[in-house]
Amino acid sequence: MLELEFAGIRIQLPSTQPLLLLKRHEQNLYLPLWIGAPEASAIAMSEQGLTPPRPMTHDLLINLLEALEVSLQRVEIVSVQNAIFTAELVLSNGKRVDSRSSDAIALAVRAQCPILCTEEVMESAGVAIEIESEDEELPEEQMREFREFLDNIDPEDFSA
Repeated sequence: MLELEFAGIRIQLPSTQPLLLLKRHEQNLYLPLWIGAPEASAIAMSEQGLTPPRPMTHDLLINLLEALEVSLQRVEIVSVQNAIFTAELVLSNGKRVDSRSSDAIALAVRAQCPILCTEEVMESAGVAIEIESEDEELPEEQMREFREFLDNIDPEDFSA
């Protein structure tokens, strides 16, 4: 399993479809996932440290796990087929729960737990960005090319 980090959410124009980006830092690989607007909003709120007056669904699930004295240990993205990613929640009691990837990431951001991905998923859907060294910032030209790639990507591009 490869460890990924949350790299942000980008809104694709003109469709306004949210695109969640996960990053494999050591290899400069990104895993782009199309997600729904409610999940994008939930993830963005949590990333910004905003707390709604009443628990949202993902907050409720974290609260429920805490009340049951179980914690979310990690999220695993285990497969991708026709641009649809499947994830599993791995709980402290050893149980695994099937999940949509967007919901799993929303929970991982809240629980501040690791996000993992199989090598097969990264090979199938990962996008590489080449840089000279890990200490360097991405050159502006490569950033521009990556932004153009994101602006022109479609969910169908990930179908097998």
